[in-house]
Amino acid sequence: MSRAGKHTPPTLSNATAAAVLPALARNELRLTAHRRSVLGALEEAERPLATDEVVAAVGAPVSTVYRILAELVDAGVVARVAGAGGGDRHELAEEFSRHHHHHLVCTGCGIVVDFEPSRQLERLIEREVAALSDSSGFEVSHHLFDMRGHCRECSSAANG
Repeated sequence: MSRAGKHTPPTLSNATAAAVLPALARNELRLTAHRRSVLGALEEAERPLATDEVVAAVGAPVSTVYRILAELVDAGVVARVAGAGGGDRHELAEEFSRHHHHHLVCTGCGIVVDFEPSRQLERLIEREVAALSDSSGFEVSHHLFDMRGHCRECSSAANG
């Protein structure tokens, strides 16, 4: 919020705006002010956001944010991350965030946190994917790796 009490929408970087334009155009979508704000909120976030967090950041009606997120997922610009208990979260697709990562998903509170895998883990995953592709004939385009458990706060609450 600004000092005058008006909501200041998140800012989408020019580089990301330019990168998403072709994907939006393929889906006959324009980069409207609301879409720009939703993408800006996801770009600024340090983790995948729940829809209510996007609504709070953007200041748009809930129905508008739900519709925009669905359009952006369909366009491949935003990725849906399955949270615990069906609480989906959203983030910029890796192609646009230029940040390869995986997720830690808390099954207690539902928070989803990004983590960057070590090069050793990525090599192991790549080897397993190649072996799976060779044995099954399945052509893998990308992989997702989420680990589920309890975050520090939920672990402390359960043990305290």
